[in-house]
Amino acid sequence: MKSRIILSVAVAFAMLLPVGIVAIASAQDRDRDQLKTDQQLQDRDKLQTKDQLKEQEQLKEQEQTRERTREQTRTERPERPQHEKAERPERSGAGSGAVH
Repeated sequence: MKSRIILSVAVAFAMLLPVGIVAIASAQDRDRDQLKTDQQLQDRDKLQTKDQLKEQEQLKEQEQTRERTREQTRTERPERPQHEKAERPERSGAGSGAVH
């Protein structure tokens, strides 16, 4: 009787063993796939960050170029201060309404 129980347990164990191995293997595959996905997302984030930094750098360079161009324009054509502008000579009798 004991040998029959032992034999039944052994047969049941032998039948269930492949199912357990498959379950463990599929869990490992899922974990591996999840790690790959996480790594890909991190890599994509790093690339986006690098792209954003490049864009920011380009914008800074464009602004610096604009500023240099403004400065060059100012030095080539300096603006006259308000007090140095030519004044118009006043016309005599312009405010009296007299016609000459």
